[in-house]
Amino acid sequence: MMKRSFKISSLIFIITLNINCNINESDNNKIKQSFKVINRDSSAESIKRYKSNLLDTLTAIFENDELVDVTLFSEDFILDIRYATKNNFIDTILYPCAKCLLRYEVLKDLLRVQSELKKKGYKVKLFDCYRPHSVQKIMWEKMPIVGLVADPATGSRHNRGSAIDITLTDLDGYGIDMGTDHDDLSLKGRTFYRGFNDTIFQNRMLLRTILQKNHFIGINSEWWHFSHDCGTKYKVSDVGFDCNN
Repeated sequence: MMKRSFKISSLIFIITLNINCNINESDNNKIKQSFKVINRDSSAESIKRYKSNLLDTLTAIFENDELVDVTLFSEDFILDIRYATKNNFIDTILYPCAKCLLRYEVLKDLLRVQSELKKKGYKVKLFDCYRPHSVQKIMWEKMPIVGLVADPATGSRHNRGSAIDITLTDLDGYGIDMGTDHDDLSLKGRTFYRGFNDTIFQNRMLLRTILQKNHFIGINSEWWHFSHDCGTKYKVSDVGFDCNN
């Protein structure tokens, strides 16, 4: 099958990241591949073209491993990136700015999630997306609890750009009741906790059902956390955020 080529704007920021899944850790510093991070410095014409072709996998203009800024592909995403504030479980600012980057493969499915939810009267709010590995180390230093924080020795799906922390709002941006806030560490934060009324449980199940339909896998301990079923094929990354775009 012939792949359609596109000219990418010269303003796209180029960075490097380890993405080869079948190499030894000792080779990590030797084998690297360049890929693009699409940011707000890209031309308006290019971004418009990206959006129009995004869901057509036959004309995809990015490789699946590329990290992309989700807000460039939809204005409907609501960002509430908690680790760019002190409003998180370790009361510490961990990100220099509120960014949501995901692998292109993951973003395509998230856009399908968003489209389905919008038809039902909801919008997507994102608490966390890609997380640099250095931030994972800080989290582990402050709270080294297995099952709560991923050990940086293996890394989190967030460190691979293949996980999201997510909730729902109505079309005006007002939050839908999920029973707890993001990163609630009590029993109430568990996905199938039944101490709430049926409406809250149904809200959680709606979110979970739509995400699972589109290749995201939920966990029982956190109702807000979902990993894409691309799994760990993407390497842990410590690429920082470009806060100027």
